Amino acid sequence: MGNHRGQRPPAPDAATTVHLASLLQSCGRAGDLRRGRRLHARLVLTGAAAASTFLANHLITMYSHCADPASARRLFDEMPRRNAVTWTALVSGLARNGAHGEALAAFAAMRRAGGATTQFALSSAARAAAALAAPLHGAQLHCVSVRLGFDTELFVASSLADMYSRCGLLSEAFRVFDEMPQKDAVAWTAMIDGYAKNGRLHAAVLAFLDMRREGLVGADQHVFCTVLSALGGLKDGRLGGSIHCCVMKAGFELEVAVRNALADMYAKAMDLDNASRVLKIDPGGWNVVSGTSLIDGYIETDCVEEALGIYVELQRKGIEPNEFTFSSMIKGCAMQALLEQGAQLHAQVIKTNLIKDSFVDSTLVDMYGKCGRINLSIQLFNEIEYLTDIAWNAVINVFAQHGHAKEAIRAFDRMICSGIRPNHITFVSLLTACSHAGLVDEGLKYFYSMKDTHGIEPKEEHYSCIIDMYGRAGRLDEAYKFISEMPIKPNAYGWCSLLGACRMRGNKELGELAAQNLMKLEPGNTGIHVSLSGIYASLGQWEDVKAVRKLMRDRSIKKLPGFSWVDSNKKTHVFGSEDWSHPQKKDIYEKLEELTTRIKEEGYIPDTSILPCNLEDIAKERILRYHSERIAVAFALISMPATKPIIVKKNLRICADCHTALKFISKVEKRDIIVRDNSRFHHFVNGRCSCGDYW
Repeated sequence: MGNHRGQRPPAPDAATTVHLASLLQSCGRAGDLRRGRRLHARLVLTGAAAASTFLANHLITMYSHCADPASARRLFDEMPRRNAVTWTALVSGLARNGAHGEALAAFAAMRRAGGATTQFALSSAARAAAALAAPLHGAQLHCVSVRLGFDTELFVASSLADMYSRCGLLSEAFRVFDEMPQKDAVAWTAMIDGYAKNGRLHAAVLAFLDMRREGLVGADQHVFCTVLSALGGLKDGRLGGSIHCCVMKAGFELEVAVRNALADMYAKAMDLDNASRVLKIDPGGWNVVSGTSLIDGYIETDCVEEALGIYVELQRKGIEPNEFTFSSMIKGCAMQALLEQGAQLHAQVIKTNLIKDSFVDSTLVDMYGKCGRINLSIQLFNEIEYLTDIAWNAVINVFAQHGHAKEAIRAFDRMICSGIRPNHITFVSLLTACSHAGLVDEGLKYFYSMKDTHGIEPKEEHYSCIIDMYGRAGRLDEAYKFISEMPIKPNAYGWCSLLGACRMRGNKELGELAAQNLMKLEPGNTGIHVSLSGIYASLGQWEDVKAVRKLMRDRSIKKLPGFSWVDSNKKTHVFGSEDWSHPQKKDIYEKLEELTTRIKEEGYIPDTSILPCNLEDIAKERILRYHSERIAVAFALISMPATKPIIVKKNLRICADCHTALKFISKVEKRDIIVRDNSRFHHFVNGRCSCGDYW
């Protein structure tokens, strides 16, 4: 006869119980859920599941290992009797399967039920708190572990240290770590990972070296990847090479993740030769991560051609570029204003269906802006579905570089209204926009709002923007007062901005002071002497001009030559001042002569005031007429279709006379001319410039 109602079925004998438990463990290790369910059904039919808490615990563990926490929870709820192992299996299983909130709730329920708390349950709960970045729950678990004497247990302490570090509480994490009587590779890994994730890159590397000195050689792939990433962030290729030796000794060099980390570390340390060698270790081991790291390294060293070669190699090997690959390549095109290559990458982004990636879209916004195509830049920005801080920063910077300060301010206001928090980069762009438009009061308002409203401590680049802003506006006394009251010393850019402003305004005393300070920071900066010479020339102090030029000759200091370049027919054409090396020099010369005649008829008067007085007027005009940007524009006019805008790039600041001449040229030729000098864009349209003659 069957069991009477209310009676428990007899538990299986010990040998059978051990055999069944072993079968359940086997299913869990193999992740064989189907076989595990069949075993569960058999145990239910025989009554063993209800009769044996031991087997029920194994069932919960099996379901957890087979990624079925719902069945584990259901079985737990149906169990007539539970013990400490039951609760531990549930908490551990929920944490293992990403149900971190439920794991913490189960741990709390166990405590309320009066169940014995095991160190394993504590460790699992701490891992759940770490995953949720819940320091309050983590601290409560820490208190429980101290009360129960588990805080010195190796794996409990490791989990607590990991929890604190993931929550950004590194001092608490280190305290737990320091109090551990013994430390294993897991504990060290928790600290190394915690330092790295919280931006403490030096500390992460030092912890790894301490771990090695302790004789713990059990570093796994994860630890090597973490420390190599930290060294990449520090750009420390020398120490990275030492870690590379450790990787080789540990036999991890051929592991994909470690090889990617090695390539990335060398690339970030600007050691592209070793980065390339890492990829050649396994010729068939190329992948998009390592290839992108190499591309990014070449872009950072301004070797766009080499980056393009790696990009082509990836395609040849059938490796699809990802969003990071495209972002790096597009960034390279932006740096060198390579519009045609950037447009081709844009087409490939659309083809690979990455056009909706906000990171890629943001780099495209930046690229088109830096190539002078502000309309395309704004159009792309307006098409971005999810606007991030990177996208907003990109468009604000585009407006700033093109002199559209009001639009930059409107974009900033929209950014704030949309709930996106500005960062340091946002304010550099915003302050630059105000500086280039002469909006001093607005710029000061935004500068002081950084800390007061947004909780952002201004850095030296923000202070430099204010110096530049005062200088451009001719408020040199206020600029110097601001410098004197700054909590940090001005950097080279700040002094350079002041020196440039003094040159524009002919302020000898302050200019000499700025030059002296700039020489201390950048003794090899040739522009210092050139600017001083310009100040003396503007004041007609030609003896001082001669003295500066003699000093430059004595010290073998040469003025940085000015170059301008323009893209035409898929080729970049570079021009220097009075440069007649181009194959079309005759046509260019004739065009320049024609332009000079026509713009003079329109009212152009050459500004020869900064040229030496001992030169005849004809010689002075000739020098101005053959500046590199004018030669580049003349070439573009005779070689490019009338429908295309002329985009000229220049390595130095455009001079006042060329700025005036190009306004007239845009009017007489009825052509849009865009010049990107070393600080901003100038759009010349029908006799006007976008800068409003303020730059």
